Amino acid sequence: MDPRGSSSPVLRCNTRQYTRVWIPDPDEVWRSAELTKDYKEGEKSLQLRLEDETVREYPIDVQSNQLPFLRNPDILVGENDLTALSYLHEPAVLHNLKVCFLESNHIYTYCGIVLVAINPYEQLPIYGQDVIYAYSGQNMGDMDPHIFAVAEEAYKQMARKLL
Repeated sequence: MDPRGSSSPVLRCNTRQYTRVWIPDPDEVWRSAELTKDYKEGEKSLQLRLEDETVREYPIDVQSNQLPFLRNPDILVGENDLTALSYLHEPAVLHNLKVCFLESNHIYTYCGIVLVAINPYEQLPIYGQDVIYAYSGQNMGDMDPHIFAVAEEAYKQMARKLL
């Protein structure tokens, strides 16, 4: 499914839960908003409510029919593997990394077999001998994302190939 919506460009909202989207923002890069009115193909704008309750009209280029990126459900935000997100695009990745780092203090996140790291610009107590032992013998994904999990997986794969 296209992360900006379905193949037919119709974004719907209902009275209980609104469709949530990401819109570009010059200060915050991406900003979360909710549709307050259904969008129908050909309309020139979306009616949005930002998180600070500001109501805003968001223009749509009718020629390209470029709709905003859809936002992931809250239950997926903070996942330790980006591939678990329903929508994997720039605003979703940046938001998920921000939540993992700022709220959970995790500098590592997976994107499939790739380890994504955020530089905290400070020393962290996550590289000691006890952490090495904790990841030793574990499968990647059994524990929180960490460089030692990737190293352990690489070691197991190398050992398997040599036998």
